[in-house]
Amino acid sequence: MFYTATIATANVIIILVNTLCAGDFWFTALFSVLGTASVIAYDGITAFLIRRLPEKWFAPEKKAFNVSRFEKRLYSKLKVKRLASFVPELGGFTNFHKDKLESATDSSYLSRFLLESNYGVAIHIVNAVGGFVIGFLPFCGGVGIWLPVACVNFVLSMLPVFILRNNTPSLLFLYKRTKKQR
Repeated sequence: MFYTATIATANVIIILVNTLCAGDFWFTALFSVLGTASVIAYDGITAFLIRRLPEKWFAPEKKAFNVSRFEKRLYSKLKVKRLASFVPELGGFTNFHKDKLESATDSSYLSRFLLESNYGVAIHIVNAVGGFVIGFLPFCGGVGIWLPVACVNFVLSMLPVFILRNNTPSLLFLYKRTKKQR
């Protein structure tokens, strides 16, 4: 609900500001909606493609997904855990939900949880940065339309990254501990 409200509010603001500056309400509204639809489509396509990459690239102990102490402290200071209730959990697309931990003692479950989290981090980072490509689409309007749409996409894509990376150290600790107990 938060994402839908944020996207709708951002579109209203983009339309109002651009209408005040350019004076063409229908043009602005059309291109704002097309820009939003384009970035959502881009996010879906990149998620689909990244999910087709080899699982070994996203394995639980891959160094690319390590979280430093500094980063963990930053997430703690930013109170990232509080954001989790605002960010939709889309685990239904992969039949693995990450909104709650089902088992802290099953190493295969924890391995899958970390794998899915790592896929999620990669997908959302690519979506956040890559969303700016809509500026090259002729039907996304001028910079006053596509840039705010891409910026909203950036912020909404990075929130799940922060949440997933905030959870990674704890999950990795549990995973390593259960592996040793085997």
